[in-house]
Amino acid sequence: MDREHWQRLLTDGEAMRGYDDGFKLLFCPWRLLQSADALFLSLNPGSDPSGEFMRVASDERGNSYLVKRDARHSPMAEQYKRLCALVGQDPEEMLAGALMPYRTAKWRQRRDAPNIAVAAEFWQSVLSNGRIRSVYCMGKDVEKAVVKMTGARLDCELRAGWGELKVRRHKTVEGVRVFGLLHFSTFKMLSRPACVEQLRELFELEG
Repeated sequence: MDREHWQRLLTDGEAMRGYDDGFKLLFCPWRLLQSADALFLSLNPGSDPSGEFMRVASDERGNSYLVKRDARHSPMAEQYKRLCALVGQDPEEMLAGALMPYRTAKWRQRRDAPNIAVAAEFWQSVLSNGRIRSVYCMGKDVEKAVVKMTGARLDCELRAGWGELKVRRHKTVEGVRVFGLLHFSTFKMLSRPACVEQLRELFELEG
């Protein structure tokens, strides 16, 4: 895929779609589209007080969760790093991005949900490229979208280890696994032993 095409498309569509705070499609370098076998997918970029790299199709500095960042954002970054350690992924080499690329301080369903369509073609291509084998979805909106794009079927549902909330594993006929997780910005699952125990089962990890 052509990075410049997506850079232009997102730039041209920002104001037209009612946004003015920038965008980011990939939270990692564009090159990982050719090598990554796992995807960490969030709903959309939140506010960024640093003001850096605000309008980019991809973060060419490296993984956005690992670059120097405001302390208020560190919990999400820590959860991402712990997830990678748990599943044996190099955090710099996992593909990471946003289902809806326009930045918002708060998700507003009526305004923002229709704009998931902006990058639907991009994510459909990524999910069908044959390289991605595992998708870690932040929240139900992302999970539902990925399940629809991949045709994955529910394979397992477990209590998350957080009250009555649940997490799910879906599988495609080709064996791609889609994990529906609680959003780490609100639920710090990897810092809670009860959740980690459930995640190990969900991810089919031995030991």
